[in-house]
Amino acid sequence: MKIVLISTYELGRQPFGLVSPAAWLRGRGHEVVCFDLTRQTLDSAAVRSAELIAIYLPMHTATRLACKLIPSLRAQNSLAHLCCYGLYAPMNAEYLRSLGVGTILGGEFEGGLVRLAERLGAAGALKEKNKIFPQGLKPLKVGGLMSELKLRPPSAGKSAPPADWDALKRAPTTLVVRSRLSAEGTRQQEPIISMERLRFEVPDRAGLAPIAKYAHLIVPGGGYRLVGSTEASRGCKHLCRHCPIVPVYNGVFRIVERDVVLADVRQQVAAGAQHISFGDPDFFNGIRHALELVEAFHREFPGVTYDVTIKIEHLRKQERHLARLRDTGCLFVISAVESVDDGILERLDKGHTREDFLYVARKFRELGMTLHPTFVPFTPWTTLEGYLDLLRVLVAAELVENVAPIQLGIRLLIPEGSRLLELEDVWGIVSAFDAESLVYPWRNADARVDALSETVQAIAAEADRKKESRAAAFARIWEAAHAAAGEAAPRLQVRAARGVPFLSEPWYCCAEPTRDQLVAIGGAAVAREPEKVVAADGFV
Repeated sequence: MKIVLISTYELGRQPFGLVSPAAWLRGRGHEVVCFDLTRQTLDSAAVRSAELIAIYLPMHTATRLACKLIPSLRAQNSLAHLCCYGLYAPMNAEYLRSLGVGTILGGEFEGGLVRLAERLGAAGALKEKNKIFPQGLKPLKVGGLMSELKLRPPSAGKSAPPADWDALKRAPTTLVVRSRLSAEGTRQQEPIISMERLRFEVPDRAGLAPIAKYAHLIVPGGGYRLVGSTEASRGCKHLCRHCPIVPVYNGVFRIVERDVVLADVRQQVAAGAQHISFGDPDFFNGIRHALELVEAFHREFPGVTYDVTIKIEHLRKQERHLARLRDTGCLFVISAVESVDDGILERLDKGHTREDFLYVARKFRELGMTLHPTFVPFTPWTTLEGYLDLLRVLVAAELVENVAPIQLGIRLLIPEGSRLLELEDVWGIVSAFDAESLVYPWRNADARVDALSETVQAIAAEADRKKESRAAAFARIWEAAHAAAGEAAPRLQVRAARGVPFLSEPWYCCAEPTRDQLVAIGGAAVAREPEKVVAADGFV
């Protein structure tokens, strides 16, 4: 079967959600072409000849971009079966179905993609043999557009009442979607969300742009390092209310076997990678797996550095292991701090407090490690004083250089399935669900806060275009925030900080796509070439 796998965006790295299923599908004899639209132009000939087109949706930005792309795909090839898979596919199933998507796969998706390809291939062979429409793929003849998602056993005569979200996740039954479609108006036989335990296969990265075209590591002194990426686990044990992982995994996480991870790293190092970015939602979800992996990683690749993402909660509970990360080549740790307001942290169910964050920041300074905190500073509960407090905390904790300017402008996203919708007061804040934007829109009670978020985003975008230093961008945000509050900005006194390494990709998963991203979809983004390489040895 001819299959096209598409990624619209994944944080400036080769998409694991393409290279992993590509290995599974190619290993079973399918002809697979992968396109990462941030680095490659979509090949119309490949799209027109495809029998299955599957789009990877790991985050909000990727999904928004995919929704802009799908009509074009359908226009080019109306006979191909469309599939969307990844975290954001189940949460936006209804809207995706209305666009013509026939199959939705969430959770552990590789097995589902293989079974879908085999089912479609068998059905196509039967159709060719008997010259009839394949059993199980007959379009539903209904007059209207999308009505609702309903579940029924394969042999049931009538549809059951609409299922709630939890039932939908657990259901091993056939998914029936009524829509005005042709070949895509089919019955889905694969579970919409699967938590099956997979034996992972070594990702197949053939056909993607080389890693030199992706985000690179900026190191102190103006140099750079080529970056590879992989995943050692999926899902998460935790239930943070705003996290898009939770509606799909609901506290479950899955480990990628160590030999598979190391084999994937090995092939990327052979291709020139000098640094590996682990894309796990939380590297310390499986602490034993994580520590054994980094020890093996460092033994085999002593000159290669890496970065990981770990919750503040885990960094504090497992602080005795931080030195092991440092000594095995961990250049920095990314942690979703989100806020320094304990009230907001409690609403988000983050599992840490303001003091926990400050404690971890001090611990990292003591150990000579780099912490990259990320934030969602604009929420319905953000005040101007609270925002100014965040800026003051970053100055006092000597973290100005550690925070990408865009992190100071991100607004909270409330997607379908979000646990934030469990809070009664949230329903009094949000507007009706906007299917096109894939969120429940909200506005802050203080219009000055919303205006400030737009100002900060504009400052961050301009700073990125001009390659302005983080300190300079922060100074402008400092001035803007005080002006919004009607206050004279105190003199900003930032201590001369040691240079910190960071990745060149400025955007993050829980942010709205930029205007440029929406315009460029379907074409290839032009990656800026780094200027020079700095050897890794001095940073291990």
